[in-house]
Amino acid sequence: MIYLRNDEAEQFHTVGTAIALGKFDGIHLGHQMLIENLLTERRRGRKTLVFTFGQLPTDVITGGVHRVIYTPEEKAYYFARLGIDILLEYPFTKEFAACPPEVFVEECLVKQLGVRSVYVGEDFHFGRGRSGNVGLLRLLGAEHHFEVNALTKRTLHGKVVSSTVIRDMLESHFHVANEMLGNPYFVYSEVIHGNHLGHTIGYPTINQSIPEQKLVPSFGVYASRVMIDGNYYKAISNLGQKPTVEGKHQTGLETHILGYHGNLYGKWIQTELLFYIRPEEKFSDLNELKAQIATDIELMLQE
Repeated sequence: MIYLRNDEAEQFHTVGTAIALGKFDGIHLGHQMLIENLLTERRRGRKTLVFTFGQLPTDVITGGVHRVIYTPEEKAYYFARLGIDILLEYPFTKEFAACPPEVFVEECLVKQLGVRSVYVGEDFHFGRGRSGNVGLLRLLGAEHHFEVNALTKRTLHGKVVSSTVIRDMLESHFHVANEMLGNPYFVYSEVIHGNHLGHTIGYPTINQSIPEQKLVPSFGVYASRVMIDGNYYKAISNLGQKPTVEGKHQTGLETHILGYHGNLYGKWIQTELLFYIRPEEKFSDLNELKAQIATDIELMLQE
């Protein structure tokens, strides 16, 4: 997959594209409908392109900072796995925000990206002050000879599936957030060195740091699975700040992988959190911690 950001994204030109437009935080069930349609276009010989932004538009406009379900690196990894040809992470600036919707379509979609078909959600808005909508996009599509496909929103448990709802659900209703995501919430990052405590108690672990910008569910222990070289391994993960060990620690994910003994240091690994087992807690000694890990693994294997 070609992954373009910032200046590269602004200068990139291509033709004959099927494009999905959106923020794509979480790449949830609604987003996946857009991607499935793109992949159908790919089988017809068109290049598939996801057009999104490096920063959330609301952050640029308001000056705020919202944490995201998936980091840009995680989104790029996910889209590559799905089979998308091009991920265009366009820089969202105040100048871009002031661009009239007609100019965005003519300059960006038509002249720069050679659009042939566009996929959006039914409530899609674009351009200055969100003044463009699906109706205008259809008119511009007719004028510039590209198809516009607006897909109906997905609903689950009586709620519209959206990144906003998933963010709200991650801590309080993790299982519902996972359902709306369509695939388990995951961390994709480099395996780094920890304090090697797991080796001393018979449960070696891998450690992954979590960027500050990433939204995480409640701290605690999760049943998980880890993808290594295309294969899934059952695992158990602790999300948090290691309260049993003295000192301050950055939020991270520590995972014991069942049945795997290779060296993963320096590799980028996907760890999926399947379901919540218990809260994070501080144990009186390492023997107590070891006994609890054994109990957690037994519970996970029963599910």
